[in-house]
Amino acid sequence: MSTPVAHFYEFGSFRLDLEHRLLLHGGEPVALAPKLFETLLLLVERRERLVGKDELMSLLWPDSYVAESNLTQNIFMLRKILGEGGPGNEQYIETVKKRGYRFIHPVKEIQESRPLRAPEESESRDTGPTPEISTRRTEATTSIAILPMVNVTNDPTVEYLSEGITESIINSLSRLPQVRVIARSLVFRYKGKQLDALKIGHELAADVVFVSRMVVMESTLIIGAELVEVSSGWQLWGEQYHTTLSDILKVQDEVSTSISAKLSLRLTEEEKKRLGKHYTENPEAYEAYLKGRYHWNKGTGADYEKAIEYFKQAINLDLEYASAYSALADSYVAFDFYGVLPPWETSPKAKKAAISALLIDNSLAEAHTSLACVKMMYERDWSNAEKEFKRAIELDPNYAHAHNWYSHFLMAMGRPEESLAESQVALKLDPLDDSVNQYLGWHYIHARQFDRAIGQLEKTLAHNPEFFLAHVTLGMAYEQKGEVEKAIHEFQKAYELEENTIVRGFLGHAYAIAGNREAAQKILEELEDLSKRVYVPPYSIALIYTALGKTDDAFEWFKIAYASHNEWLNWLKVAPEVDSLRADPRFTDLLLRLNLAPDK
Repeated sequence: MSTPVAHFYEFGSFRLDLEHRLLLHGGEPVALAPKLFETLLLLVERRERLVGKDELMSLLWPDSYVAESNLTQNIFMLRKILGEGGPGNEQYIETVKKRGYRFIHPVKEIQESRPLRAPEESESRDTGPTPEISTRRTEATTSIAILPMVNVTNDPTVEYLSEGITESIINSLSRLPQVRVIARSLVFRYKGKQLDALKIGHELAADVVFVSRMVVMESTLIIGAELVEVSSGWQLWGEQYHTTLSDILKVQDEVSTSISAKLSLRLTEEEKKRLGKHYTENPEAYEAYLKGRYHWNKGTGADYEKAIEYFKQAINLDLEYASAYSALADSYVAFDFYGVLPPWETSPKAKKAAISALLIDNSLAEAHTSLACVKMMYERDWSNAEKEFKRAIELDPNYAHAHNWYSHFLMAMGRPEESLAESQVALKLDPLDDSVNQYLGWHYIHARQFDRAIGQLEKTLAHNPEFFLAHVTLGMAYEQKGEVEKAIHEFQKAYELEENTIVRGFLGHAYAIAGNREAAQKILEELEDLSKRVYVPPYSIALIYTALGKTDDAFEWFKIAYASHNEWLNWLKVAPEVDSLRADPRFTDLLLRLNLAPDK
């Protein structure tokens, strides 16, 4: 049996991973559209020799005619990504006027042997679908950017419609292997901006761009849509729809079908079914679901609360709405991170919703992910949680949040390398998603790579300065780096955005580490008094006692956290904020009770 070999190219601080079709900079993944990756790979493989423009054009776009400006734009984007002309003044790509391009930076080709694993080990450690993702992207002949639908009405109360319709079309077309759909997080950064289809198409390295506008007039919905070819600027297709909310599902089907037809996709019968698949035929249930997704995407405690109510409403209108059940389960799990409701209230509701979704549609990857989260977060049923995560990824290898949450699981198990691999897959699939980016920073903290964590979280907050969890996580990173005043600032900023007890716990912990025992003690007393009336995550109180050096009290509160299934306890094996307790036999006992075997 041959030994598996991983193939890389290294140049400067970059590494090109051929197996996963990934560009890494300093070990961190760089968001790179497939055509840009292919352009870079062609130049690197033909390094130090002139590659003619005609040769590059024929290799990159073998089945279609595109303007030379597409290639020029790709080279421009690559130079920008590689940092040419920056502080280091490194040069990678040379232009030979009127002829072509040459990759001039020294390249080191690396082949690394990978040890063969026993079948059972391979099964438990398999990062799953990465090769399939790569294969799908390689085979895709067309990439498309579905830009956010413009709400011309300027009525914020119908914004859920414009966002929901856009997201639905993205999800529908993403089911087709012949087309690569640009991730939601990438296209939604253009929301609220003047949309220049050609410029955005070039920036995203998309072959075609879908642009649409929506006007709501009383009970009538008017949608104008067009499909633009980036290379030529031609309109491939355009249509206007006059409809009502009751017919919105039908319009979405017509739009998706028209796009697939104009892209000349040869769909199998199964793919046609997938393209037109609905999880409900009830327009009122669908409208409630869209409202729920709108609030879910905002990602605040108050919005998760609203999302829960809308998903419940959708289910009441259609008891067979699998997607709504799954979304409801996810909302309970996410809502729990805000420490508002106790786990013994959210856990049964989340589990019931996830199981209901699976009973209706066992092929729904989102539902398997929901159930896996319940088993991981509340039940600490580690083996079945992993089975559900793997099943979700098997069903939909391109579902970024399955990889993201599976990475959470792997970190809890103390398997940081596998966790990073899953996190990088999630990032590649949805490179600008706030939670995926924030989680990568959280991963680096628990892998004890604090500088990388800070860099990642600062990038996340540059994209969304109001993202509460990113401020919390950045505070954790600064504290572990020893920059406690910066940590305190981040926890205070997080508390301004979301007044909850989890942040208070981390803030009290940071005050104690900084030597401000009085401030830490004050927060501790407030939380203990509050816990007599409402739910306060016990982990928050245990943290402050830990930093104050009151270990007996800390372990008493950890016991309460264990009994109440406080989810923050699940990462105790790797959490740096409790390192001072690891030598205590009670810590080992707690890990064993959590079914988290301590490291020998």
